[in-house]
Amino acid sequence: MHRNFELIETNNIKINTLVEGDGKPVIFVHGWPESWYSWRNQIEPFKNAGYKVIIPDIRGYGRSSNPKEIEKYSIKEITKDIINILDFLNEEDAHIVGHDWGAPISWYTSLLFPERIVSVSGLSVPFSPFLDIPPTEIFKQIFKNNFFYILYFQKYGLAEKELEFDLKKSLRQIYCNSDYQGMKKRIELASKGKVKKKDKNSSFLEYEDLPRNLPNWLSQDDLNYFVKEFENSGMTGPLNRYRCMDLDWKELKDLSLNKIEKPACFITGDLDPVNFFVPNVNLFESVGENYNDLRKKEIIENVGHWTQQEAPDKVNKILLDFLEKI
Repeated sequence: MHRNFELIETNNIKINTLVEGDGKPVIFVHGWPESWYSWRNQIEPFKNAGYKVIIPDIRGYGRSSNPKEIEKYSIKEITKDIINILDFLNEEDAHIVGHDWGAPISWYTSLLFPERIVSVSGLSVPFSPFLDIPPTEIFKQIFKNNFFYILYFQKYGLAEKELEFDLKKSLRQIYCNSDYQGMKKRIELASKGKVKKKDKNSSFLEYEDLPRNLPNWLSQDDLNYFVKEFENSGMTGPLNRYRCMDLDWKELKDLSLNKIEKPACFITGDLDPVNFFVPNVNLFESVGENYNDLRKKEIIENVGHWTQQEAPDKVNKILLDFLEKI
């Protein structure tokens, strides 16, 4: 199917953006390591429901500009890109929906540009305020000598080398180990004490399973498309988002103490690895205290991290019901 893309000049860079449909705009913001294509199952249902669908390749991804400097990937910079896309399209305001890294980008777009955002929905990553010390310091305290991927990603060039060595294999492992089946397998192995412990000197994909068959939500064509996008962009821009976490803390710490004011919706899968980030803390339970108007909070059974790809019909129904009532 032919898709309509615009290369939008914004904020001194170009953002490749899918723009289709008429009506109230909904911007969809993808996460790591993904692409506009992660929202392929949302395009037609939202157009048919009377919305204008806007899906950018976030800077650093796909055919968007790919600056190499770490600070060019701060949340402040990326939220400006989102607003400049609206300006370019002459849209006064929009609903925004984000998954994975796209969720914090969406939450903060609503806080930084409240007059431009009508409602905000996050998949997988709830909104939470920054603490008193920078995120990387907190991770070091929590994980000590154990491996934690965000700390591994901090070293410029190291993860790139590992992930880009064989993109087909890397992406297959990442997608298949964090979806429902992958997480289920991981939990089963852990219950039998069969998970190999990684220490802080391990690499990201060490000991990760390489399944022979792709899950039903990801076809070979889908995987090939993602691989092609990363062959084009490389991994440095996408990984720089993780390297900006302490910069975000510096720039947004005070703002993060505010609650999300806009009508909000949060969706996650029951086996999303984000739920298990902090040992012995159930993240889903605490979702709500950082919002003033959280209208929907949904957990979808038999879903891992790739929420809108693993359960497109359920996600579309929840989001469209939520938007309809605003």
